[in-house]
Amino acid sequence: MRSSSIPRVVKALQMVSMFAGRVERMVDLGCSNGEITLMLKEELGASEVYGVDINERMVQLAGQRGIKAYCLDLNADSLSFPDNFADIAFSLEVMEHLINPDNMLKEAHRVLRSGGYLLISTPNLASWVNRIFFLFGYQPYNVEVSTETMVGVAYKKGVFRGPTGHIRPFTLRALKELLKHHGFRTVKAFGVPGVNPKNCFFRLLDRLFSLKASLARRLIILAVKSE
Repeated sequence: MRSSSIPRVVKALQMVSMFAGRVERMVDLGCSNGEITLMLKEELGASEVYGVDINERMVQLAGQRGIKAYCLDLNADSLSFPDNFADIAFSLEVMEHLINPDNMLKEAHRVLRSGGYLLISTPNLASWVNRIFFLFGYQPYNVEVSTETMVGVAYKKGVFRGPTGHIRPFTLRALKELLKHHGFRTVKAFGVPGVNPKNCFFRLLDRLFSLKASLARRLIILAVKSE
């Protein structure tokens, strides 16, 4: 699936469209190769775009796309930007991979200007799918217990190729409370569908349940820095 058609990316682009022409500096926390970063930049019309990632190769690729990218560990490192630097920061599908998400949120709050925005997306521990699987004793999706193999999940064949490092699961309530703890006020919270499977009936159910964020497979939150 192309990045531009992934439901959470589509929703993120829709959510930031309200800021088009009003953003000078944006920072992508976990920018990977910069492909999605550039989509966000184009939607916003940002004049300066920065990225951070732990993977040196991805940082190089992002740099080749014109992004000012830095190789940093969001678990522990300080961001390479001064206080009150950026208008908006993004963290899409990153927090679930962090041992210490508090460091990233503290740094995001520091480098954002007063009234700056943070857009986050992450899998939902309490999704409708996980609630059903819990009843039958299955491991919830996006909560991995091994670095070598996928165990305890239903329908892993054809869906999972192996662990991807999802170690910090969030419910909508938990994510909102964590953001508040770090000085952010939630402005909007949405649910978005996942990307699998191909079954039409399942996809329809997924879209319906996504109308209620607390049941959706993916969460996406827009929060504002509050002093």
